[in-house]
Formats: sequence, structure tokens, C-alpha cells
Amino acid sequence: MSELSAYNELVHELARLDADTSASAERATKRLAQRREAIEGLRGSLDEEVASLAEGCSALRTTVPDLAPAPVEGDDFEVLIRDARVRLREAADSRIATMRSAQRPTFLPKAHHVVREFLIYGGCLALCLLGQVLWLNASGGGDALWWVLFLPPVMAVLVGYLLVGAANKPRMPMYDRSGKPIKPVVPHNPRLGVVLAVVTMALFAYLAFFA
Repeated sequence: MSELSAYNELVHELARLDADTSASAERATKRLAQRREAIEGLRGSLDEEVASLAEGCSALRTTVPDLAPAPVEGDDFEVLIRDARVRLREAADSRIATMRSAQRPTFLPKAHHVVREFLIYGGCLALCLLGQVLWLNASGGGDALWWVLFLPPVMAVLVGYLLVGAANKPRMPMYDRSGKPIKPVVPHNPRLGVVLAVVTMALFAYLAFFA
């Protein structure tokens, strides 16, 4: 009787161990599936971030950084997941930095718009004054002097106004939450161009009548 009881206990213990083993194997299989699913999700998110980053880099004409996860030997899923999350954060940070840079003005993106406009208007009117002086030296003045005094600076301001609009416009538009592009607010300061045009006229008048 004691042998039969011992045998039943042994069978019961073996059945319990088998059930525990099956449950452990099932839990391990579920964890493996969950980890694989997590890795695939992270890789998908990383691909989306890299695609968006590539778009910004293309607009900036820069190379796309290599953010692909490094190969890992074996099936160390914890390392794979940790590395994928690190790469995803790096891709997100790079994308945000790239998009912010791409949404800045085309010309001198870090400068204040007044500085940008001063350089553009100033450059246009400096070329205008140079052309006026060359014309004055070549012709010596004449009946067209008054036209040359006023008309070229006005045209230079108009050209500068167009260039300022292009220089202040961002290389990539911003989008709202629904994905529609937001019309950028392009600052213009035509009064600065008018002031510089008046200064150019005064300098040319001085050179033409008093120098």
C-alpha cells in the first residue's frame, strides 16, 4: 500500500512538473512574441522618423545620418529593444532639429529679419549707386541726370523687396495638426528700403552736383 501511495505521489509530482514546464514554456513563448512585436513596432516608428528626417535633409541638401540599429549577435531581445529605442529617440531629435532648421528663412536663417533686410536692400542700393557713378563718369551727366538720380534707386528698392520676400520665406512650410501647410508670415520692412534709397539719391546728387 505504501508503494502504491508513493507511486501516486510520484505520478502527481511528475504531472505538476509537466504542467509547470508547459506553463513556463507558454509564458516564455508569449514574452518572445511580445518582444518581437515590440521590436517590429520600434523599427516601424524608426523608419517613419528616418523618412521624415530624410525629407528635411533633402530640403537642406545635407546627408541623412545613419540611425539604423547596430546588428546584435544572437537573440538578445533586451539589447535589441534598448538599442532600437535609443535610435528612435536620436531619430526624433534629429528630425525635430532638421525641421526647425528647414523652417527658418532661406538667407541667414539665424539672423534677425531686420539685419537680413538691411543687407539685401543695402546690397541692391550699393549696386545701384555703383551703376549711377559709372554712368556719371561715362556720360558726364546731361539731360538724363534727373532720371538716373531717381529711377534706379526706386527700381533697386522694388528688386530688394522681392528678394527680401524670398529670403525671409522658410525652405519648408510648417503644417498644422491636420497636415495642412500653414502660410508663413514673411516679414517685410519696405520703409528701410525707402530710407536707403533716399540715402543713395542724396549720395549720387552730392557726387553729381557738388563733388
